[in-house]
Amino acid sequence: MAITKLGRRYAKSLLDLAEELGKIEEVKGDIDQVLDVIRESREFRTLIKSPIINADKKIDIYHAIFKDQLGELTSNFIDIITRKGRESQMEAIALGFQELYRIKKNISKAVVTTATPLSDSQRADIKAKLVDATGQQIEMEEVVDPSIIGGITLRVGDKRYNGSIAYQLGLLKRQFKNNLYVADY
Repeated sequence: MAITKLGRRYAKSLLDLAEELGKIEEVKGDIDQVLDVIRESREFRTLIKSPIINADKKIDIYHAIFKDQLGELTSNFIDIITRKGRESQMEAIALGFQELYRIKKNISKAVVTTATPLSDSQRADIKAKLVDATGQQIEMEEVVDPSIIGGITLRVGDKRYNGSIAYQLGLLKRQFKNNLYVADY
């Protein structure tokens, strides 16, 4: 899901309030937990997007699911957005919060795609090189995609590096197609 303008606005409000109260790390953990539940449970996504279920019932369900796992600030925030009818935007708000948190803490998100899972030493080496290149802390997300055949693709912010074998083979194929030289033998 993309981060909407509304999601970013609510996320900024939550981040500012958490910073003012000195609870940024607590709220970050809570938001990560809520986002995990949203992504893992189709029933929960359907519930929060349903216009038929009233706000009070949704709040009761939130409290039943998260019980004492969420801090007071996050719990009150969820109650407020639910009463305002914005609970369908909870995923966008959570993603916006994570993005703003990373900006505030000078953390870049890197998506590393390989054909096979990385070993611990490879993971540490890639992370160290990314830290040197960006000058920021790195939060790595690993994706295994056998279709790239081998090599690695990296995405850090708006920068991309494609060192996959599939990409190199595609380049070679285009070069052969565009080759104007015809052997005369």
